[in-house]
Amino acid sequence: MVHRLVVLALARLTRSRDDEQGAVLIIVTIVMVTLVGVAALVIDIGNASQQSRQAQAAADSGALAATQRIEDYGGTFTGSSTQWQGVVNDVKLYVQSNFGISSASWQGCTDAHALTFRPDTGAANACISADMAAWPATLAGETSRTNRIRVRLPDKLVATGFGKVLDVDSLSVGAVATAAVTRATTRVTTREVEHQAGGTCALCVLSPTGTSLDGQNGDITVTGGDVVVNSLASTAATLNPNGRIRAIPTEHIPHPAIGGPGCEPGSCNFSGDGYSPNPSHLGEAMDPLINMPQCEDEPSCASLTPESGSGANLSPGIYNTISGSHTLSAEIYVIKSGITLSGNDFLTGTGVMLYFACSSYPTPCSPGQAGAGIKATGNGAMRIFPPTEGVYQGLSLFADRNNTATLTYRGNGTNENGLTNGGAGTFYMKSGTLDLRGNGYTLASEIIVGFMTMEGNPSGVAIVYDQARNVPLTHDVEHESTTQATSYDAGGLVG
Repeated sequence: MVHRLVVLALARLTRSRDDEQGAVLIIVTIVMVTLVGVAALVIDIGNASQQSRQAQAAADSGALAATQRIEDYGGTFTGSSTQWQGVVNDVKLYVQSNFGISSASWQGCTDAHALTFRPDTGAANACISADMAAWPATLAGETSRTNRIRVRLPDKLVATGFGKVLDVDSLSVGAVATAAVTRATTRVTTREVEHQAGGTCALCVLSPTGTSLDGQNGDITVTGGDVVVNSLASTAATLNPNGRIRAIPTEHIPHPAIGGPGCEPGSCNFSGDGYSPNPSHLGEAMDPLINMPQCEDEPSCASLTPESGSGANLSPGIYNTISGSHTLSAEIYVIKSGITLSGNDFLTGTGVMLYFACSSYPTPCSPGQAGAGIKATGNGAMRIFPPTEGVYQGLSLFADRNNTATLTYRGNGTNENGLTNGGAGTFYMKSGTLDLRGNGYTLASEIIVGFMTMEGNPSGVAIVYDQARNVPLTHDVEHESTTQATSYDAGGLVG
C-alpha cells in the first residue's frame, strides 16, 4: 500500500515537473522572440539613421551645388530655362553621387513646403525650388538680395534585415536642405577735376551790387561759355521787352547757363523774359585775371615813352588821348585820358593791348576814380587783335582795376566782320562799365567787366568766345560719377 502511494506520488511529481518545463519553454520562446525583435529594431534603426545622414549630406550637397552654379553665372544669370536646367542637373548629379537617387526618381516629386519657383517643370518636380526665377532689378538703396534654393529628396526605401521578424520590410528615408546665394550691391561715387581751357564764363559781370547788366533792347548772343552776373541786388540783370540774351551750346560747353548767385529758385533777380536758357542759380564768378599785373607793375610797360598820337600810324607808348582813325603798331598803349572816335573813325591794330589808366599814371587809379575810357559817336569803331605772346597774351583791353570809366565799344556790319575778321581778345575792366553798341558785329572775346550796358539804339552783339584768341586760362570742372558694382556669393546652408 505504501509502495503504491510512493509510486503515485513520484508519478504526480514527475507530471508536475513536466508541466513546469513546458511553461518555461513557452516563456523562453516569447522572450527570445522579443529580444530578436528588439535587436532587429536596434540594427535596422541604426542602419536607417546612417542612411538618413547620407541622405542629408546628399541634400546639402545638391543645394550647395545649385547656389554655386548661380554664383558662377553671376551677373549673367537671367533665369533662362537653359541656366536653370544647369542648376537642376547639378542638384540631381550630386544627389545621385552621394545617395544613389536616380534622375528618374525626381519625376512627380512633391514638396508641401516648396518655394515659389519650380524650375524642373519637365519632370513636374516640386522638390527642387527657389525664391525667384531671376534677379529683379536693383532697387534704389538696395545693398543685398538673397535667392534660396530648396532641395527635398525623393523618398528612398531602405530594406530592413531583422525587421522582417516584426513584419517591417523597409524604412523610408528622406532629407531637406536649403542654401542661399546673395547678390551684394555697392555704389562708389568718384569725383574727378578736369582742367578745361578758358574761363568759367564768356561774359562775367563782377560787380556784387546794383543792376550790373542792363541789356535794355540789346540782343546778346554768347557762344562758348556762361553768362554770370554776380550782383546780389534785387535786380541784377534787366532786359526790356525787345531785349534778348542767349547762350548757345557747343561741343565743349553743351549746357551753357545764364544766372548768378542772386538767382534762386522762385526768386530770381533777373528781370525780363528774353533769356535763353532761363536764368538759374550759379556760383559767383571769381575774377579770373586777379593775378594779372597792372601796367604800373609790369617791366614791359616801364620802357614806354610819351607819344603825341598825331600820325595815321601810331607806335606803342603813353598817350593822353587818341582820336580819329589810326593804325596801331603791335605792343602796349597806355591811355591816360581817353579815346575819342566820331563819324567814321576807325581804330585798328594787331598784337595790341590798350591799357586804360588814370591821369596820375604810373601811379595807379584811386579806388572809385574814373580814368581813361572810350567815347565813340556816329559810326566810330575799333577792331583790335591782342598780343599772341608775352605777359598780356590774349588781352586786348585792360583797365586799371580801380578805374570806373565807361568804355563805349561800337561797331557795325562793315567794320566788325564776324569771328575771323572781327575784334578779338579779352576785355578786362574789373570796376569799369562796358557799353556795347553796334549792329550785327561779332567779338571773339571773353568779357570781364564790373558793369555792362547796351544803352542807346538796339544793338546786336555776338560774343563767340574763342579761347585760342583770349588770355590763356583754365578752369576746373568737377565731374561726379557713380558706379554700381554687383557681386554674387553662395552663402551656404540656411535654415
